[in-house]
Amino acid sequence: MKTLIAIPCMDTVPSGFVQSLLHLEKGQNVSVLMQTNTLIYDSRNLITLQAIEQNFDRVMWFDSDMMFTPLTMRMLAYDLDGQSVMGDSNASRFPGCDMVTGLYFKRRPPHTPVILRTLEEPERDQSGRLVKHTDDYINYPKNQLFPVRGCGMGCCMTSVKLLKHVWEKFGPAFTPFPWAGEDISFCHRVNQLGYQIWCDSRIICGHIGTVVYTEENCTKRGDAN
Repeated sequence: MKTLIAIPCMDTVPSGFVQSLLHLEKGQNVSVLMQTNTLIYDSRNLITLQAIEQNFDRVMWFDSDMMFTPLTMRMLAYDLDGQSVMGDSNASRFPGCDMVTGLYFKRRPPHTPVILRTLEEPERDQSGRLVKHTDDYINYPKNQLFPVRGCGMGCCMTSVKLLKHVWEKFGPAFTPFPWAGEDISFCHRVNQLGYQIWCDSRIICGHIGTVVYTEENCTKRGDAN
């Protein structure tokens, strides 16, 4: 299995991210690509083309403002393959997937998780204003895999098969819609193709800002439904 670690970034990256990347368990047949000084959606599209052209099997997407544990990539790869993670007997019932994200949180209050429970195109109300049809997934299940409609790409693994399918159907996979950023636009295309996006809430990352934001900062957290 051939994996590309993809990092859209500027010329400099935070030391916390570098430490996380250095200690990451990468396994075999892994390459690292830092796509620098380009608009974020252009970076992601260029990375996608390289992954396809160079016959990678999967892409491990990291944003350069993430902090993550050494097991992060290994656990996401197990999720893609539908394998058991660290003795989790429930994992054997998971069939595998083509896109799975870890869990991290927005840097601005109320620090909600960067996953969506609802993702639909906006509609116009009677006054002609666009009304969004996206909802943050606040009451997410803890310590398990669960389906989502959208996510950020800060800590996300995708199969190259999925990237190629999106590209063939829609053109550049990460080009943003007028109503969404490049990551949510990609997720919307994935949903249109009938793929299921997953989140593994056992994999929790820090989001580097003036402090490192984690699950503890999520002020809207309630009991999972």
